[in-house]
Amino acid sequence: MRDTLFPPPSFFNSKQPATSATAHRVHQICNDAVWRSLGLGGKLHAGFLALAWPLSAAGISFYWVRRNAAAIRAMTGKSALTQFIEMWRIAIGHRIAPKYYYMFELYLTEHMARAGDYLMRFETKQVAYRLMRPKVTTTGTPIKDKIAFAAYCRDHHLRALPVIAAFRDGSRIAAIETQPLPETDLFVKRVMGKGGAGAERWNWIGNGIYRSTRGPELAGPALLDHVADLSKKDQPYLVQPAVSNHAALRDLSLGALCTIRVLTIRDERGGYEVTDASFRMAMNPKSPIDNFHAGGIAASVDLATGRLGAASDLGLGPNFVWHEKHPVTGAPIAGRILPFWREAKALTVEAHAAFAEWVVIGWDVAILDDGPRLIEGNKGPDIDVIQRTLRAPIGGARFGKLLATNLEQVRP
Repeated sequence: MRDTLFPPPSFFNSKQPATSATAHRVHQICNDAVWRSLGLGGKLHAGFLALAWPLSAAGISFYWVRRNAAAIRAMTGKSALTQFIEMWRIAIGHRIAPKYYYMFELYLTEHMARAGDYLMRFETKQVAYRLMRPKVTTTGTPIKDKIAFAAYCRDHHLRALPVIAAFRDGSRIAAIETQPLPETDLFVKRVMGKGGAGAERWNWIGNGIYRSTRGPELAGPALLDHVADLSKKDQPYLVQPAVSNHAALRDLSLGALCTIRVLTIRDERGGYEVTDASFRMAMNPKSPIDNFHAGGIAASVDLATGRLGAASDLGLGPNFVWHEKHPVTGAPIAGRILPFWREAKALTVEAHAAFAEWVVIGWDVAILDDGPRLIEGNKGPDIDVIQRTLRAPIGGARFGKLLATNLEQVRP
């Protein structure tokens, strides 16, 4: 079931004293599912890795301590040895990989006290979401395919960005309009891509010419040829309008579109609700994306008000900074209220109802001058950005409760 066995599954599912009941249930179901999915050889391999985990965790912890101990000691007074011991103990007791000691600020006493409530990426993406994967999809899984996603949203009257052109193996896809490129900024990305990999932004500069944020300039037909060539080398590519954020947010964008990652999940009554959200911003003026795992920063969003918290990167060091203002533009982040926040939440709930077979969806939403737009949906959303920016675990919160409830319904 899992792509890797790092960290390896645990032999026991005993509840840690500080772990909430819902987080413990998620940990337990995911751990049991891994063992059940393995054959005899796999169980022997996993057992060996589990026995070796204390030594492996010590070696990995040593690497992270060497990288970050001095900075954390200056902040907290904790010695390198204390950091090493704490990191090693949560790796053994909670199967928390050593790097998360820094990402989730577990060197802070109040965070360490709730270590067992953090949900790990390997549990959600590699186990929980797969257990809840629908056996039959009425929508033909258009979430992953960005062309199908745009068409499906259009047919269901969901506000989403349209597709202007798309190419597969160097040829233009017949289902997509063949009109010339519009005289506007454009965004090029992989049809099945994730994390912003392979994305390009081309800005309209007049006289039929587009300029890449990386420098090159191309006329419209040459730009289409370029996208066609990309589709030969890699995978299908598409072209969409490169829209701009709402005027109240542009001082945070650096020219890249800022997006909100909104997490929705099926509730106890069969409806859908927003449980968490993070607002993402670019840090590099030459980058066309705001992705958190590609060097961007993100801030938590208060669900009731749309108010932003301070922003941070992944928190892996060696610099540990929370930004009240954007580090490049100087524009205030913390305390800012997102425009159209209520409408953005409503849009994601409406969209989840249209993709009803999926239990959890992570939506990328942009706030434009005329309101929110869906950029894409993710059926295996990462929760690192949520827990990092929230500065708290979500295993014992609403998301963890609903995740446990949904897992109980599908566990073998």
